[in-house]
Amino acid sequence: MTPREIYHQAKIDHFVRRASEYVRMGRWTVARKTVDTIFTLDPTNGEGGALRDQIDGALTDLAHRHNGNGQNGHEGNGTGNARTRRGELVLCVDQDERVLTGLSSTLRRHGYRYYGAASYDEATEAMSTLAADLVVSEVNFDTGARGFDLFLWMRSIPPFKDVPFLFHATRIDRDILIAGKRFGVDDFIVKPADGEVIAAAITQTLARRKLPDFAK
Repeated sequence: MTPREIYHQAKIDHFVRRASEYVRMGRWTVARKTVDTIFTLDPTNGEGGALRDQIDGALTDLAHRHNGNGQNGHEGNGTGNARTRRGELVLCVDQDERVLTGLSSTLRRHGYRYYGAASYDEATEAMSTLAADLVVSEVNFDTGARGFDLFLWMRSIPPFKDVPFLFHATRIDRDILIAGKRFGVDDFIVKPADGEVIAAAITQTLARRKLPDFAK
């Protein structure tokens, strides 16, 4: 191979690796865009084709649930696990890719459908496509809008205003806690938290929201 061909192949391999990592994080939209980049470089790439099918299958499964037809099937999102699922779609927003990957594995194991996002913009795009049943978000991001901006954006839109919202933060100071409770944040989880702890908090929050007198 010529140096140009070697460089071209290295770019393809890089995007294949990134798309695979995005799939493990549940960042489906970003993963799909990365696969599109692979095909601009190599329209017949076999690994890209397999990833595309996996991503499209996951998005179809999520859309099927969103339309009310997937409440008691088997676990989807491309994991291949045959587990009865709860039906709820959880959106996790965190700029740490390791957190998204870990939560993806844990929550799927508990039967939840899962969508990961690494920023405010990615989260709002995801919510505009598939409204989550619960959101877990970190409070602060290195750049861009913060977790509270996401929370207030959701509360300003009628279809999302009652979606349960949990904050996940390395430090939860008094002002954040007071503001969150005042505006209706369901729970606060201190980082680093074991995935099982987060899964338990999600399950408890959803169960509490289903109580007949929740709104009282």
